[in-house]
Amino acid sequence: MDISVRKMAEKLREYDNYCIVYHIRPDGDCIGSAFGLCLALQSVSKKCTVRGQDEIPRIHRYMTDKVRCDDVGEPVYIAVDCASRYRVGTYGDKHFTFCIDHHQNTFDNVDYRYVETDTGACAEIIFKVIREMGITVTKPIADLLYTAVVTDTLCFRTTDTDVQTFEVAAELAKAGADVYHIGRINTFIKSAGRMKIENILRDSFHFTYDDKIVTGIIMLKDLETAGVADSDLEGINSFVEQIEGLRIGVTIRELPDGRMRCSMRTGGELSANDICKSHGGGGHFHAACCELDMSASEARDVIEKTCREYLESKGY
Repeated sequence: MDISVRKMAEKLREYDNYCIVYHIRPDGDCIGSAFGLCLALQSVSKKCTVRGQDEIPRIHRYMTDKVRCDDVGEPVYIAVDCASRYRVGTYGDKHFTFCIDHHQNTFDNVDYRYVETDTGACAEIIFKVIREMGITVTKPIADLLYTAVVTDTLCFRTTDTDVQTFEVAAELAKAGADVYHIGRINTFIKSAGRMKIENILRDSFHFTYDDKIVTGIIMLKDLETAGVADSDLEGINSFVEQIEGLRIGVTIRELPDGRMRCSMRTGGELSANDICKSHGGGGHFHAACCELDMSASEARDVIEKTCREYLESKGY
């Protein structure tokens, strides 16, 4: 059932034991949103823990390690920043009472769902829910939610960044969010390994359709070469957006099971969501993904063909 933010706030007060689940291959938005909501619920005497299939990215642990999750038996499950049941990974067999998200959402069999499609970050919605519950946003909550906003909007540069995004960011800054530190470590500072993997990705670029389409590939062996973990790659799918004149950019990443995850970025009136839907995926209008069960070279051929056909249909 789709409900309002006010109804979501009311319903969250009805239960006492929660488990918040973030999505597979976690990023700053799902981590910041999940742990920020956890702290908020704990502040009104709810027991709460945060779980996910994959480990928390190293860059965010300085905040999450300070959160003392409760030992919760038979919890009420909340999916945060998860567009579908598939995105909660090994928790997909759980009954989810709540889902809070900002994607084109297809999460099924959930009791209560609140979605603001193409909002800059899920954390904006979490902030609204917390405020609607009458909960004070403390500095730890503000740091987590501000991290979520900064990372998911690429420091306020995505097309779904809007007035609400800046208003929420301002309120989080007023609440004590460390704006300088969070912005610096998430958008400016890079490890040597991160720079190596970006070079590997750049060297793999293949341009087609009069340079309007580019695809790049990152294999698991490339992570070993660079000395980085998959959790250290946050934001790398947007690397292709730096190329002038590009219409569609796709980063193809090998998954542990051998499938290929194709993360797509588009601009203007071109919908990454529509393109990825043709392969069973989806996401936002300008940022979406799909997964293909084939080799990297085959995935590149398939996704480039799909992109060419889409551009042709749009008159390019």
